[in-house]
Amino acid sequence: MREKFAYAFLLATFFISGVLLGHYKPELFATPLSYLKTALSDDKNSFYEESITRLNQKFKKGSCASNNQGYSFFVAGHVYGTPGTSYEGFYKPFKNNMVLKNCSDMPLGFLLGDAVVEASNYEFNILQDEIKSLGNDTKVHISPGNHEVGTGPYNAKRDLYIKNFGKTFKFFRYESDLFILLDANSHYWNILDNQLQMLKDLSLKKAEYRNVFIFSHQVIWADSNNKRFSRLITNSKEGKAEKLNFWNDVFPLIKDLGKNVFFFSGDVGAFDNDSEFFYDNISNVDFFATGMGGGKRDNFLILHVNQGNVEI
Repeated sequence: MREKFAYAFLLATFFISGVLLGHYKPELFATPLSYLKTALSDDKNSFYEESITRLNQKFKKGSCASNNQGYSFFVAGHVYGTPGTSYEGFYKPFKNNMVLKNCSDMPLGFLLGDAVVEASNYEFNILQDEIKSLGNDTKVHISPGNHEVGTGPYNAKRDLYIKNFGKTFKFFRYESDLFILLDANSHYWNILDNQLQMLKDLSLKKAEYRNVFIFSHQVIWADSNNKRFSRLITNSKEGKAEKLNFWNDVFPLIKDLGKNVFFFSGDVGAFDNDSEFFYDNISNVDFFATGMGGGKRDNFLILHVNQGNVEI
């Protein structure tokens, strides 16, 4: 216990000194305080391992499709990698991952935001080259993060992103499954206006989807009042509104869109904090947070869908 308090005291002293000297902005306390909370906790169980256990108990391991047996896709968050480094494209451990490289039949891929360090034509060109390197047979879709489109509905980053990649939210059908990409940056982690209307329209269609896959950058479903999320640490809370509308307005629209509903978010993994991956089933919806960059427990997901069954 003495070691815990010594560690906490040093962290607090370091960051308070940083603020007083002008090196840190007050909003950056969000991540250090999360570390502080972890250091003081008496819970010996690994939050990361608990999620892995739940995942393995429910799903078979995902793999690449072969011999026309279903289809596969990857889901990866925070692929620019380690904070504070210059942008060189995909995070090297992700780019060099042999499982991903050996997937010759992967028609889809999803990047869950923070794929660049700073929105610019220079970095977007590098990103486009990295996407091409995955192969012409893989169509990559992006659910943008604050690094790509900034915060709020109107800013230069957003304009530049749209010029390079097009719409920031959309949906499409692939085989018998529905895919929805959301942009949680435009309304401060809330899903409003055209995006909310898109979900309302989809819910009214009553189409029969076996699987519905939904993607966002921010972990907009992590309700701080729910104990199941209490140890989930996101990379950033930049732009987050005081009140979020996910559980009141969004969840009722998505929970019955298909027989199986999966929600993936990608703003985790940038720091070594035992919260690099999250999985749980809540009210019959499977929620995932996945990301990389911290150098410990870096992760991304490969899903295989065959005859409606999902392996992860």
